[in-house]
Amino acid sequence: MSIRLAEGSGVPYWRQIRDELADRIRSGQLAPGSPLPSIRELAVETLVSVITVKKAYEELERANLVYSHQGRGTFVADQGGAASRQVLLAEIAAEFASAAKRARDAGLTPAEIDDLWRAATTAD
Repeated sequence: MSIRLAEGSGVPYWRQIRDELADRIRSGQLAPGSPLPSIRELAVETLVSVITVKKAYEELERANLVYSHQGRGTFVADQGGAASRQVLLAEIAAEFASAAKRARDAGLTPAEIDDLWRAATTAD
């Protein structure tokens, strides 16, 4: 499984791994029941520590996207795609709320905020 990490992006590696795997679960590239690479294998492949991959897997499990069986590995949960979508929606809602608060705090008018929203949603 190839996961490319963006150095210098400001996004922690564990989060990049978590997000990439969640996207693959959401899109169906990783079907329910599919095994994930072992923590050690993915750490070697991505050149990060075992602790980094373990944190990503723990976050995926906390979000009910995967489940672990000691000695057998980590697998995509049966409802992984649906759970992944709910997690994504919650994260985007939080980002929208944060952006709206920042815009209001900066003194932008509702019309200016609406213009920014329209520009962002029509951009390629």
